[in-house]
Amino acid sequence: MAETIKPSEDFSTHKNFYEDFLRLTLIVIFMLLSHAVGLAIGGTAHMWFTAVLGIGASIVAAIAGAAIKGLDWKPGAVVLALLLLVLLMANG
Repeated sequence: MAETIKPSEDFSTHKNFYEDFLRLTLIVIFMLLSHAVGLAIGGTAHMWFTAVLGIGASIVAAIAGAAIKGLDWKPGAVVLALLLLVLLMANG
């Protein structure tokens, strides 16, 4: 039979799941923003090789951020900042 769990004993499990959900959501948001900026680099400046490298770097950054708990969204933010800088320089 199933073991009954008191609501107070279940709170820490829900809290941990919620924190992990928010962490992964932020990682995915930065990855998708990087993809959008990478496509903007390719579409406006016709620098498709740079765009593909940026999208690949955002995927690697998302994997690293998800695998290493202390990094979280930070590698994705760095890639996004670099891609925004490239977009600004290419179209400026």
